[in-house]
Amino acid sequence: MLKTVFKLCVCLLVIGIDSGVAAPVREAKLWQPVEWKFENPSHAGNPFDLVVKATFTHKETGRKIQTELFYDAGDAWKLRFTGTLTGQWQFVTESDDPDLKSLEGQVKILPNPGVPGFITNFGSKWGRLGTNEAFVPQLVMYCDPTAFAGKPERIDADIREFFVEHGFNGFHTAVLCRWFDFDKTRSDEITAPDPNPDPRTFEALELLLKKVNAAGGIVHIWAWGDEQRRMTPHKWGINGEVDRRLQRYICARLGPLPGWSMGYGFDLQEWVKQDELRTWHKYMHDHLGWPHYLGARAPDLEQICARLDYSSYQQHRPDYNIYVKAIEQYPDKPTFLEDRFRVRKEVYPDKDYDLDMTRRGLWHSTMAGGAANIWGNLLDPRSDGMSHPYPNKHQIKTWSLFWKSRFKKDMVRDNSLTDGLCLKVPGRLLVFYKEDADSIEMNLAELAGNFHAVAVDTKTQYNEIELTDLKPEPAQRFKAPHRSDWAVAVQAEN
Repeated sequence: MLKTVFKLCVCLLVIGIDSGVAAPVREAKLWQPVEWKFENPSHAGNPFDLVVKATFTHKETGRKIQTELFYDAGDAWKLRFTGTLTGQWQFVTESDDPDLKSLEGQVKILPNPGVPGFITNFGSKWGRLGTNEAFVPQLVMYCDPTAFAGKPERIDADIREFFVEHGFNGFHTAVLCRWFDFDKTRSDEITAPDPNPDPRTFEALELLLKKVNAAGGIVHIWAWGDEQRRMTPHKWGINGEVDRRLQRYICARLGPLPGWSMGYGFDLQEWVKQDELRTWHKYMHDHLGWPHYLGARAPDLEQICARLDYSSYQQHRPDYNIYVKAIEQYPDKPTFLEDRFRVRKEVYPDKDYDLDMTRRGLWHSTMAGGAANIWGNLLDPRSDGMSHPYPNKHQIKTWSLFWKSRFKKDMVRDNSLTDGLCLKVPGRLLVFYKEDADSIEMNLAELAGNFHAVAVDTKTQYNEIELTDLKPEPAQRFKAPHRSDWAVAVQAEN
């Protein structure tokens, strides 16, 4: 009885409730996670199996978000929430545990203009809630969780290098069997027949996700690897009791954190079936509470399971036409060419990249309509799996700066307007691209009134060349000062 009274008092103090007094309203900004902590010292059994649901209700609209508490350590359970609408939200919990049910709390969500929230899509284009803008995920291979755990300064430095200096907009990391043991990647290294999630792994991921999201980027997680190397949950049963426990924990602990997506793993055609992926996808979304895009890559231009959130392909060296075909197969959701496009020498000659192929790949995937990619410079491979900085990072930054305010959610392809490639917002913005060229033919007849036109050499440091002799007419020509890979943007001023 004394334990129960003590536990209840601690919980009331944590959420700010005095007997007979309404809980004070916490405050947080839109897209900013907020957290409550509850003590439960009398719980018996596996704490990771205790299910405590929390339903948040938006006072003004009645919109509901349901999530779960997660076991933290000792006698502590935590509850996380991220507001998707401004205004007041209130929650109530339900559980078979008498001391974690019927807990209540409130949070007021304040505006947070210009800050990106959860990943979304605009038809085939990737986007972010909050900014309501489209973007092209160009991710760089990041290090293993063991290498960045507890190292905020390292993550900050890597963000400066690859986001600010290069112009990439996200990191890719693989967890594998570290879900169950922070120090192990393979299931045959884990002896426990019924392993629990390892909080150390989640602490590392939380640090990365929060840092990257604050910088405006995203993180793409590979949940698993391949079965040949025992980097899967196959040992304990796909979607079995151990796997489901982990899935609930991922949803409760990482679900409220914005800015991440998840691929099921790699070489999936060798070890997972369509029905298993469909079951995983449904169970995750039944528990996530917030939108996170889940996918599973397949060889060539096929899909193991077509009912996931993005279309994913293991395609080696895709060119512009392959990107277009991949996007057009599932035009209502975004596309990810989810192999890792690595700069290497004499490792896999038919799939490895060089620096020029990397630069052009950024432009091909964007001009095709915005497919996601993973990039890595592994000319001198590192033990932690991370990409080195690119020696041609100024070219990557040129891609980034050119598209920063130009990639729009309503853009469409229209190569009939040029002897190169064209991506446009009809009547407002035309972007032309042509490789190994000293001129580009352009039809500008759909533009009315004044417009602003610039050309950029994609091989050099970013520099806009003002074009003043173009007219809103057919048969316009950009005459380049030298032969290169050129991009031209023509934007209406009204």
